[in-house]
Amino acid sequence: MRAVACLASLLLGWGFGAGAPPVVAAPVIATPTAATPAVGVAGQAAPAESRYQVFLLTMDQGDEVWERFGHNALVILDSEDGTQLAWNWGLFDFEEVDFIPRFLRGTMRYRMGPSEVDPLVNAYAAANRSVYANEVFLTQEEARALDEFVRWNYLPENREYTYHYYFDNCSTRVRDALDLVLGGMLRERFEGNSTPYSFRWHSRRLVEETLWVDQGLSFLLGMRGDHPRTEWEAMFIPMELMELLEGVTRTDGAGGEVPLLGPRQVLYEADREPAPESPSGFSPLWILLGLGGAGTMIGLGGAAGRGASWARALLAAYLAVWGLAAGGLGWILFLAWFTDHEFIQWNLNIVYMNPLLVLLGGLAAAVTSRPVWLAGGPGRAAALLALGIAAASGLTALLQLTPFLHQGNPEPVAVALPINLAIAWVLLRCTALPVPALAGRTWAASPRS
Repeated sequence: MRAVACLASLLLGWGFGAGAPPVVAAPVIATPTAATPAVGVAGQAAPAESRYQVFLLTMDQGDEVWERFGHNALVILDSEDGTQLAWNWGLFDFEEVDFIPRFLRGTMRYRMGPSEVDPLVNAYAAANRSVYANEVFLTQEEARALDEFVRWNYLPENREYTYHYYFDNCSTRVRDALDLVLGGMLRERFEGNSTPYSFRWHSRRLVEETLWVDQGLSFLLGMRGDHPRTEWEAMFIPMELMELLEGVTRTDGAGGEVPLLGPRQVLYEADREPAPESPSGFSPLWILLGLGGAGTMIGLGGAAGRGASWARALLAAYLAVWGLAAGGLGWILFLAWFTDHEFIQWNLNIVYMNPLLVLLGGLAAAVTSRPVWLAGGPGRAAALLALGIAAASGLTALLQLTPFLHQGNPEPVAVALPINLAIAWVLLRCTALPVPALAGRTWAASPRS
């Protein structure tokens, strides 16, 4: 089940910011005796005159796809009743009956809840994930309002919410809860601060350690993923939220400035490489891969046109595999229009990985496997379909060089465009369609098997 969910998270709606374990048991709420001292995350007793202490708990990257974006929680210590609870909004369960259907529709259901602090920190330490804590310097009135809010939010009718990997996740919920008790100070501070970084930039930076995850998520992100985002929006990443809040100051009521967060405390330091500062650039190897695929297609087409039966068989297999693989990816992008995955929609990759490639692959593979291949209507239909796909790919690639269209993942273009052009070239030459650019010698069909 975990493998299925991992694949689904890559293909249709990755679980950004969902740092909690995939199957979460009901949280244990401990209520110590009145004699139990309220101990802060740093191990210091709370001041006698202060009932509440609040900490921002931030967990860095893990190994799974849904852990690469980190996780966070708000720890509230209450010296009056002795509770020490970590409230987080990243709880989900793969075993729910409707989890996968909701996952595919982009309407994942998450919930919030409390946990004891020490077991939570120990669980992340056991997973080799760094854990940091910053005290949040709230007034007692603000801290009491925060405690009342999270307990209201934990009521059965309020605890669940529809998750969104960028706009409404575990980290944005922590941000919004703090902003609520601070009277909108955080939104006012960060919402207008534009950055040059897009959701694609942030996402690729955090997952590029694994090539197939990096390219898979980038492939799914359409043009909406390339718009520059504000610092407020960047807080969908828990580490970004912590670092940005560490620079916030507020007035102390006496005309001075005090920090919102206390110094960062390292509760556990993971033995893993930190996330890169920026995603890697485009590699020319993708161009070589596309040219290699196109050259193979043209070579097989030439040999098949000269009567080589082995070349016909390989060409049919090539067309079938490319049509199924590339066209299948195109169908995923097409079906995303019928879901709430708006960041998959408006995706230029659907032109290069055209859903019609499935039809083209099956049709072309069938006719090229014949002894007299690409003869008659089916062959010409395949050639015309290939020409249409190649023309759309070429035109879109040219438009992407202009300011009118922009999508920041050139890898599918580098691979698919040469192959689509090569398929059209081979099928048009073999059917001898009257295309002026292809006038002249054509590969002759042979009756030999």
